[in-house]
Amino acid sequence: MKRSTDRILATHTGKLVMPHAGNTFMGPPPTPPEQVEHEISELVKKQVEIGMDVISNGEPAGIGPGTMFQLIDGFETIDVNIPADEPAVSLERVRWLGRDFFEYQDFYTNMFSTWMGDFDNPVINMRTVVSGPLKLRSMEPIEHDIQLFKKALAEHAPDKEAFYCVIAPEWLEEFVWNEYYKTDDDFVVALTEAMAPIFKTVTDSGLILQIDDPAISHDWEEARRPPMTDQEYERFIMIRMEALNAALEGVPEDRVRFHTCWGSWPGMHTNEVPLRKLVPTMLKAKAQAFSLESAKSTHRLEWQVWRDEFKWPEDKIIIPGVVDHTTPIVEPPEVVADTIINFANVCGRENVIAGTDCGMRWHAQAAWAKYENIVKGAELATKQLWK
Repeated sequence: MKRSTDRILATHTGKLVMPHAGNTFMGPPPTPPEQVEHEISELVKKQVEIGMDVISNGEPAGIGPGTMFQLIDGFETIDVNIPADEPAVSLERVRWLGRDFFEYQDFYTNMFSTWMGDFDNPVINMRTVVSGPLKLRSMEPIEHDIQLFKKALAEHAPDKEAFYCVIAPEWLEEFVWNEYYKTDDDFVVALTEAMAPIFKTVTDSGLILQIDDPAISHDWEEARRPPMTDQEYERFIMIRMEALNAALEGVPEDRVRFHTCWGSWPGMHTNEVPLRKLVPTMLKAKAQAFSLESAKSTHRLEWQVWRDEFKWPEDKIIIPGVVDHTTPIVEPPEVVADTIINFANVCGRENVIAGTDCGMRWHAQAAWAKYENIVKGAELATKQLWK
């Protein structure tokens, strides 16, 4: 995996929007299958144009919950007939809600109505459940997606390092009601085992694997379970981390990036777990690079964790978010450079690659302006760090 040996490299967390996509408040709509190849090609070309060093396919096809439900046997989508008067902010409707959603219901009800629209919509009443043993059915959609990505790389970016994102089993767990396995721990272990061939397929193709795992942080604030002590939470996460590491058996550690954030919604985020409580468990992941949310105001100062509490491992790469994904405000290159320099001073400049907190929201123009300023900020930081 490339390092910032003579300058600060620039990357992002994977999900991109087409430059002329307009408003993407809570993410772009699904891309029609016949347009996926075109969008991958255009997104690869655009990343090269603005100077990104480590690039993705932009995920127009997406390898999120919906894809996994299609690839793995054992999932079933059912109509649970949620009453029309059920509150918008409800665990009956959305399983992954955090405590913030209930402490500030008026705010989040308004946000959900903007995001989801009419709550009488039948789609909102559908629920995905585990109704049988989980078993990988097919790799074809992912193999096809990778083939399209490699075709675009060969045409537009033959010398670029490239990564491919796959949702973490732990994050997929948050979208599913377990009605088959004895415990949720058993469920997520079985899910991780089913997904293991996907991880190896990505790295065997020559791409870097990025595992997207917001759940390692978000599980802390989930309202569907009682608050946990630090020790209880560490045990809860370690079960999932050990399962993930077992699934990564045979996957080279230096071909894996691990991404976590504290949620992509533009909300209040007052119940988030501090990074320092995650570090010991997170760094046990079999990955060389760690992509962390670091620009949002709730985590803006957490670079100090590596100065005051933990030493960044010399053999690892840190990819701090240098632009905030929850706001359309575009950080100037000087602000981006300041964040990079803070991390470089405590983690080592060669260990830092500039990234994003998560996938961008709001409007495509704002998103791409932020990406461009990551590159410009990395150039400014390079001038100071390699005087």
